[in-house]
Amino acid sequence: MARSTCTRKVAQLVAAVSALTAGLAGCNGSGDEPALAKQADTPETVEIPPVPTDGPKLGALADVTPVVDQPRAGAKQIGYLHAGARVTRTEAALDTDGCAGGWYPIRPRGVVCAGTIATTDLKHPTLVAMALQPKLDQPLPYTYARAQKQTALYKRDPKKDNAVVEVAKVGQRAGMAIVGSWSALDPDGKMQRLGMLTNGLFIKAADLKAADPSSFKGIELDQKTELPVAFVVKRGVRAWDVEQNEATKKKKLDYHETLKLTGRFRTVAGHQYWSVDDGRYVRHRDVTVVRRRNAFPDFATGDQKWIDVSVITGTAVLYEGRRPVLATLVSVGRDRLGDVEQGAVTARGTFHIAGKHITAAKLNPQGLAENYEIYDLPWAMELSSGQLMHGAFWHDRFGIEHGPGNLQFSPADAARIWHWATPTVPEGWHGVNQPDEVRTIVHIRK
Repeated sequence: MARSTCTRKVAQLVAAVSALTAGLAGCNGSGDEPALAKQADTPETVEIPPVPTDGPKLGALADVTPVVDQPRAGAKQIGYLHAGARVTRTEAALDTDGCAGGWYPIRPRGVVCAGTIATTDLKHPTLVAMALQPKLDQPLPYTYARAQKQTALYKRDPKKDNAVVEVAKVGQRAGMAIVGSWSALDPDGKMQRLGMLTNGLFIKAADLKAADPSSFKGIELDQKTELPVAFVVKRGVRAWDVEQNEATKKKKLDYHETLKLTGRFRTVAGHQYWSVDDGRYVRHRDVTVVRRRNAFPDFATGDQKWIDVSVITGTAVLYEGRRPVLATLVSVGRDRLGDVEQGAVTARGTFHIAGKHITAAKLNPQGLAENYEIYDLPWAMELSSGQLMHGAFWHDRFGIEHGPGNLQFSPADAARIWHWATPTVPEGWHGVNQPDEVRTIVHIRK
């Protein structure tokens, strides 16, 4: 299927994570890191020894510390670590060819080159500064904030201790993860309390306010809670009493309220009313209904995980084979069914999840939201179409078309899907981009 301009840009930006890895490894000037350029000849495969669960640790120093499949230059990247992460390694390096610090096998697979992007010294200053690791059991992996006005981004001043220099500007309402704090002198010589971003840059704490993410989450489905279900995506919607041929208004329903339907409905004065399991009724035109499927695509067999996304209704249902496990709301591209080559449209088709990231920090921050920058996109899942599924902490318009075309979920739903879907991100890793598991399918339709 043809992709929109936005889709192609996102595909290029996600691919840049791998490209950045090569730059980190080969352009540091130290001579002790691997250049991840493809070699002309295919070298012999080295058997990687198992890593004991109680082995020593290796710490990541770079924003993207690559995990590769073989201890050599040109090896295939299978994932990466983020600065501050600690993973279990072997006691001794496997080899030092092309990596003066040594290639260390890590759990559960792959090898990492120790040197300027990774270290066995757990007292290294970068590991101390980046000690706060993502909270994988929370709706958001980090604490997120929004800029209250245009303000500066800083980095440490290489010429002065306890001082920073400006490197860029961020606009009002920009969103970012804050993983630490530091007090330092700004370029005007004033002491400032600074918040640290995941990439090691800093921003004035006084210019930030805490993000206010949506608390919405979908409905877990099981033998007690089955489809159909409904969601309230309009404000001012009411429940109803339906008696014989008369419908009477009841109190207003909450925005994003979830309703378990009985599957029965009645028609009164030309309007269809769904029966709710608590005895109330809701008018069909007022709610978004997710119905039970009667027909399934060919791939919906066994325990195959797949996600059924409807662009028209702004809904997503997680399936394992033919068994639904979660129904929720999703924001699709704001132009919905427009021209995929021109507008902010979610590409339709059957894709798979090709990579996963706790946060996707290397994307263009200006291409992810409406009119402001977003850094550290949480719970990012890269689709084979080039688009992303991810959590959105900056709005509450789930179930309504919104944004440039990626599939945007509430933080709680994005975390739920991220943990459920394959590929699995190993403990201590920040992302994987070479899945070795049965792939989760994402079926996007009208």
